[in-house]
Amino acid sequence: MKRRFRCPVTVKRELVAEVLAGYRVEAVARQHGMSPSTLSTWVRQYQDEVGDIVVRKQDEAKQMKLDAASLHELQNKYKEAMKLLGEKELENNILKDLLKKTNPAALKDLK
Repeated sequence: MKRRFRCPVTVKRELVAEVLAGYRVEAVARQHGMSPSTLSTWVRQYQDEVGDIVVRKQDEAKQMKLDAASLHELQNKYKEAMKLLGEKELENNILKDLLKKTNPAALKDLK
C-alpha cells in the first residue's frame, strides 16, 4: 500500500504554480518526493486558483535571470580589475629592480 502525500492546500497551490510557470510535472514532483500523477491531479484541480502565484513566480524567475546576468557582469569586471592590478604590481617590481641596479642609494629613500 502506497503512502498518501499529505500537505496543506497552500503548498499544493505553490506546486501547481511551479508547474504552470513552466516547469515539468515530473521534475517538480520528484523534487518534492511525490508522484507525478498526484501533482497532475492537483494541477487540474487548482489551476484556476493560482493565477497570482504564477505571476509572482514568473516575476521571481525574471529577477533571478537579471541577477545572474548582473553577477556575471560583475565577475567579468572583477577579473579585469585583478588582471590590471597584477600588471601594475609587475610593472612596479620591474621599476624597483631597475632602480636597484642603477642607483642603490635611492632605494633606501623609498623605504
